[in-house]
Amino acid sequence: MALFDREYYRDEAPPPRLGASDRMMVTNLVILNVAIYVVDIFLGRQHWLLESLSLSSADFASPWLWWKFLTYGFAHMPYPILDHIFWNMLGLWMFGRDVELLYGRRELLTFYLVTLVFGSLVWALRYQVSGPQGPPQVLLGASGAVTAVVLLFVFHYPKRTILLMFVLPVPAWVMGVLIIGGDLMQMLSGSGQRAVAFDVHLAGAAFAIAYYRFGWNLSGWLRGLKGIGASIGPRNPRPRLKVHEPDAEDIEEDEEADRLLIKVRDQGMSSLTAKERRVLEAYSRRMRQKHQSN
Repeated sequence: MALFDREYYRDEAPPPRLGASDRMMVTNLVILNVAIYVVDIFLGRQHWLLESLSLSSADFASPWLWWKFLTYGFAHMPYPILDHIFWNMLGLWMFGRDVELLYGRRELLTFYLVTLVFGSLVWALRYQVSGPQGPPQVLLGASGAVTAVVLLFVFHYPKRTILLMFVLPVPAWVMGVLIIGGDLMQMLSGSGQRAVAFDVHLAGAAFAIAYYRFGWNLSGWLRGLKGIGASIGPRNPRPRLKVHEPDAEDIEEDEEADRLLIKVRDQGMSSLTAKERRVLEAYSRRMRQKHQSN
């Protein structure tokens, strides 16, 4: 039995093109975050771009600014502070690629964005409950969503060996314990840096735990809501799909994809050659097109 049960449809997809749609979503997210950071540098020392995207604790009372509950995740501490964006994007890129291969581009993006919003809501509500203390606080950075993505990696590959701080080889579950335990201890003890939103990290961790435990499918829910909206309006006839039996080429491609998925599971994304990565990404696109047509 293959890794996945499949229905076979003849794909009528256009030839592959070079562009953002051909890259992994994790790569697109890293590029977007870095691009915003670099543009802000060239816009001057006022850092108005990052400030415009950041979320203030006072914005909770201003519904016209609620879009910042998402955009804060694409702003990081401004130049010359580099470690904030560096560690966030490194963590997203290192562990997010394996997660994306498991869930697909759309689900990874939906999970990432929903986690950003969830973390900022928890942060804002906590501020409202505790009451204003001094001037309004500002939230920025993707740490909560990156924490959630890293923990999804840990849940799926708990025994995968990683290099902690690039030096100490440990199983992935140790990293998960350190992330949750470290944030929890520093938040409760108050010994951590005041500039670090540990509650947002823990909100991302809690969301990842619930997501994994209950097997949520966020992009599927959104498609379902879209379908409800479409059913209210006039219905257009859906194109008919031709079902066909898998030929020898289909079977060979599926077997190769299964072999590469097993290799990723056991050895990680870094074990793939450039050619193997292209094969797996082409297979992933084909499966997504099949499900979208279905």
